[in-house]
Amino acid sequence: MKHINDKENASERLANATATYCPEDNKLRLYVGRVPHDEYLALKAEGWTSTPKQDCDFAATWTPRRRDTCLDYAGIIEDEDMEPAERSADRAERFAEYREKRTAEAVGHANRYEATPLAHGYQNEQRAQRAAARHDRIAGYACDAWSKAEYWQRRTAGVIQHALYVSTPSVRMGRIKRLESEQRKRAEAVEQYKKRFRNWQQVAAIEDPKEQTAAAVHVANFCHGHHYRHPRPESATTYVREHGTSLYSLLTQENDPITGAEAAALWFKGQIDPESAEFEHTRIMQWTRHCELRLAYERQMLDAQGGRLASVEIEPGGYIGGKLVYKVNKSPKTKRVTSVSVLGPKVESWTYRATNIPGTQWAEYSIETERLSPDAYTPPTNESRAELKRIKAKVKQAQAPLKKSCPLINPTREDAERLQALWNEKALADAKRHARVTLPEPSTVTEMTQAEYKRTSAGTYASAKTVHLDPGGLECRSRYYKVQTGDAVCKVRRMDSAGVSFYRADSVIVLTDKPQKPFPIALWHRETYQPDIAKLHEAIAAANGCGANEQQAKLLREADENGIVDCPSTHQANWTDEGRKLCTAFFARQRETANI
Repeated sequence: MKHINDKENASERLANATATYCPEDNKLRLYVGRVPHDEYLALKAEGWTSTPKQDCDFAATWTPRRRDTCLDYAGIIEDEDMEPAERSADRAERFAEYREKRTAEAVGHANRYEATPLAHGYQNEQRAQRAAARHDRIAGYACDAWSKAEYWQRRTAGVIQHALYVSTPSVRMGRIKRLESEQRKRAEAVEQYKKRFRNWQQVAAIEDPKEQTAAAVHVANFCHGHHYRHPRPESATTYVREHGTSLYSLLTQENDPITGAEAAALWFKGQIDPESAEFEHTRIMQWTRHCELRLAYERQMLDAQGGRLASVEIEPGGYIGGKLVYKVNKSPKTKRVTSVSVLGPKVESWTYRATNIPGTQWAEYSIETERLSPDAYTPPTNESRAELKRIKAKVKQAQAPLKKSCPLINPTREDAERLQALWNEKALADAKRHARVTLPEPSTVTEMTQAEYKRTSAGTYASAKTVHLDPGGLECRSRYYKVQTGDAVCKVRRMDSAGVSFYRADSVIVLTDKPQKPFPIALWHRETYQPDIAKLHEAIAAANGCGANEQQAKLLREADENGIVDCPSTHQANWTDEGRKLCTAFFARQRETANI
């Protein structure tokens, strides 16, 4: 009898079941009443949430599987009558009731606390202590109820704030961007599947078994999935028989590999032809269509709310918020304008989304435009275009490279010997400064032909290469991710000595089968460097703090090139031994002057 009643209840419940979908929050809702415990567990495992206080029984985000569940219960999915804003209003009203209840409790406890005497002067001490403890507990009840009332007050405000936030046009624009990204990924997945299907069709059509197997190995190398099982289980290992493996492994295993025809048959098993009508009912196509429909809905709603600047074609020369648009940046995927650069005053240090234009007093300020209101943009006029043209001409003039001739010199033997002596002297000085036990032996000039140099300098880790020389004959140092510091006078070929001795000077290369000429005169003349210790001290402190500005960075670079400061970046600087001596002497003189 009980079983019959259960069947009758189930039939009645299914007859009254209703399923709805709301595109605003992308949720399915089931109105099926109270379900048996096994059905409840099955729905919960599928991702459904029981929501008895929201006037529906179960709710979940849309997926093809949950949509099928709705169709199994109700047969049809209807439109949801209650919008998320109304649902949030009901929720806020429910939370307000909770707050009022807790507030009333807090007031009642407070009144009880006030009604009792503040002093419990009974002659019985224990009785007085119990009365005082009871009095304190009433105060605790009041405070606890009041904190709960404040909690529900915050929840109510949060519900209202969230409902207003998710419906704003800028947030809707964010959802559109996310949906567009998902749509691109799914479209790419569909194209990959079609391509893979065509490749296996071509493999299956090959008549020569050897050629077919070779083609199958090539195609299987780009296929995913490790669930394939050997058609002859006795030839597979125990693990492969139980768990399966990839087609590539089955094709290339040493013991009884499968043929190309068998691999194609295994791959086609369970696959659907992308050109057939049945393919439209696969999960990936259901996701794709759902994403398209959601995008259409969100775009219509956004248009109804006034649209966003993402749908407007912004041109350089226009104005964003009263600022002249200097550059327009577009997304390579959507081809939409995502941000613009406007001109503003030059910044002194690092500033978020602001970059100084070298040689000018301007900086480019990047502004993201997709979520802005269309009213923020003013199209360009002839006057604004002319103004932008003048500004770009000034920037181009300021950024014109001051190219200096930096020739590659194949030196004469005399100049090469002179330069080699300078390098040896520098290596010896470095060894003494670092107090090395063994001093490096002097290097000699290397002579070779053009063909030998070409062979020696080939490759990333070649031992020979060309280097830039600064005034004084030393190699220009490269810091800041291979950005060369200092002005170069010329270039010369040199042989790395690291293979012989790590601390030995490199060798100057002279090509014997190419014309030779002397170095420029400027190579042998280095200006005497006179550091400003006070300003260098400030620059080092700034670099190790929030970062050196442009002038301080230039000062540090000059000191770094002359061995006074070790400055690997604009945020790291320290005195060298020589610089520390100069600094100590400078401040000693300062103290003596102050005492006088």
